[in-house]
Amino acid sequence: MIRIIAESTCDLSLETLGEWGVEVLPMYVTLDGTEYLDRVDISPKEFFAKLETSQGMPSTAQVTPKRYEDIMRDVQAKGEEALFLVFSSELSGSYQACLIAQQTFDDLHIKIVDTKAASAGQGLIVHEIVKMAKEGASLEELYNRAVLLSHHIEHLVLVDSLEMLKRGGRVSGVAAFMGGVMNIKPLLHMVDGKLIPFAKAKGSKKALKMLVEETKRRGKGLEDQTIFIAHGDNLEGAEALIKELEETLGLKHFYVTELGATIGSHTGKGVIAFFFFNEIL
Repeated sequence: MIRIIAESTCDLSLETLGEWGVEVLPMYVTLDGTEYLDRVDISPKEFFAKLETSQGMPSTAQVTPKRYEDIMRDVQAKGEEALFLVFSSELSGSYQACLIAQQTFDDLHIKIVDTKAASAGQGLIVHEIVKMAKEGASLEELYNRAVLLSHHIEHLVLVDSLEMLKRGGRVSGVAAFMGGVMNIKPLLHMVDGKLIPFAKAKGSKKALKMLVEETKRRGKGLEDQTIFIAHGDNLEGAEALIKELEETLGLKHFYVTELGATIGSHTGKGVIAFFFFNEIL
């Protein structure tokens, strides 16, 4: 048996991960002095509702080596194999923590992949690996496939407001204020596992059109892909994106999910992010 493990940062519901047979390690999120396990103690809707009235910035904590080690010890005791599909090492220390845990064991059939992905980008890689595992692929085959996918996953992100970036010290209060007044929407993407801005647009409609054009430029074989979309309590925005992708690019296959508390702590409410592969793999 090959066990597939990912953190809650993959932004797939616990119900979905359970149906797929994927084990999830929730991150810790602290808000107004209370610590929660992402998606276990606090749902996405509950988190964004609390965030609206929060007196301070939420904070997040990565999965510890001990928690990875506990799973690895169980894998060893049962004579199984395991593949860890881990949150981008450029955004968290979880990958390093997983490697540290692995060093505890001498002979263990475990593979660890730095997905270089976040949110439903990590979730999309999990989805592809689950499909392959159901077809009987070996641990080595799953590992090699996951590494390949990690080098070709695209993240395109529309942040609704600069407020969370201001609160996190990423932009000045003046810049956030002017952004709000001018209705500026930052567009971000992932480069080597790091999330960075690449453009900005005035208004959500223009921003969505820019993102769709960027998708057309970057993607290959998009009509055969399932586009994963994650939103921060913004289903209306996700549906508007789907409409643009359908009408402009003729795409038909989508999977929509909600950002959890971990990713939402850094993006804020209203964000729309979507994920696809830039090669036919």
